[in-house]
Amino acid sequence: MNIKNKKTAALFIFAVSFIIISVFAVITVSAKNNIALDCKIDSFCGESINGAAAMLVDKDPNYNTKWYASDGANHAGKPHWIILDFGADKMIDSIRLVKASQGAEDFGRTEFNASGLRFEISSDKKNWAIIDEVTNDSENDIYEGSFIDAHGRYLKLVVTQPEQDETSNENQAVRLYDLKVFEYISPPTEETTEDMTDTDKSETVLEAPRTSDSALFLICLPIILLSAAFYIITRIFSSPRSRWI
Repeated sequence: MNIKNKKTAALFIFAVSFIIISVFAVITVSAKNNIALDCKIDSFCGESINGAAAMLVDKDPNYNTKWYASDGANHAGKPHWIILDFGADKMIDSIRLVKASQGAEDFGRTEFNASGLRFEISSDKKNWAIIDEVTNDSENDIYEGSFIDAHGRYLKLVVTQPEQDETSNENQAVRLYDLKVFEYISPPTEETTEDMTDTDKSETVLEAPRTSDSALFLICLPIILLSAAFYIITRIFSSPRSRWI
């Protein structure tokens, strides 16, 4: 095998590895169930005509709509907040929140990115448990968090720092474009499937692994594939020329 053929083989191996990794990632993400789409907006601190609270969880893949709430006379100096009602207790797998600078209207305006966030969960809307809190975040345009044992009917998002400059005396408005809440549902066990009818089984869709498991798979798979590719390419280039003639 000449040098040209060896380079072609090497590129082919890397291309196949990349395609497999990409397909696996897409399947893992798309299989999750975004329960925010079907939830009810229970209550919120405020909204605007062109920035209704419901727009935070609408079906807008291009981020053209947003939840916008400003510091009015009745809200000055207080955190912004919104509560989602899922209708029943849900096990939360992960949350993804798109901030201002990734939205269509405020694209690139990193100064409008919320730098302080807090997520709380409750089953009765009286007793709240904090599942994550972020402060002074000046780097991330998108918040992503995964959870192990977070379950409840109500999810509260509290925006403690609506913009980057928390010391500013100007109007501190919250601008958030998209909130996705992914539910974790355990795959049916052998005991439960025995009691299911054929129709139930055909309609059952297995959820993707939990975020922690998915992350582990996504880390291990590229390492394994690229290691195998490196080994094969090394063998090709290090083999005696006589073997390829």
